[in-house]
Amino acid sequence: VVLVGWVPESRGITERDVKLIREVIRSDLVVVLPLDDRLVEPVVRFRPHGVILVDSGWDTVKPPRPVQPEVEKIEIASVVTAFKAAGVQVSLLTDPELSSLKAVARSGLDGVTIDCITYAQARSDAEAEAALDRLTAAVMAANKLELVPSLGNGLDYRNIGPVAEMRFVEELYVGRAVVNRALITGIRQAVADMISHIHRNRLAR
Repeated sequence: VVLVGWVPESRGITERDVKLIREVIRSDLVVVLPLDDRLVEPVVRFRPHGVILVDSGWDTVKPPRPVQPEVEKIEIASVVTAFKAAGVQVSLLTDPELSSLKAVARSGLDGVTIDCITYAQARSDAEAEAALDRLTAAVMAANKLELVPSLGNGLDYRNIGPVAEMRFVEELYVGRAVVNRALITGIRQAVADMISHIHRNRLAR
């Protein structure tokens, strides 16, 4: 899966960039975008396999914030209906809270991307362990709610290990960390290193 974050007129990836990526890659394209029904039509033109909805104020520069499905359920329903009509799978970045996951399940989404930022920013082993327990419980809950769970936001080479061991996780989103390392090692080595980290920990579970 190739993950691309896109917001019109942002300082990040442009519409032309996404079109070029779509033409080049053979794997699935997933577009990360703010929760905004005005973006459905232009994103559908990219022919993505799926989309991940994040907070409406995201600018592609700062890390995205989770959507609050209990609060924004009307907007979510509108966007989900439009994307599904176009044959695009829809996931949503949300907090690792049971109430949020239940709201996502009621919204008709295909999956959920559980926010890992609290785990990633933990300042002690105790904080990291507590955050990891919340993520584990959230993944189990998502699976029981028949949502396809993925994890992302803040994951890197240093902290990916315990997360990679979790069962039922469909995808791990670590693009920013890979790109940063690629500036030093090159993209092939950066990707190979991340795959090695993930496989080693998944084999250990």
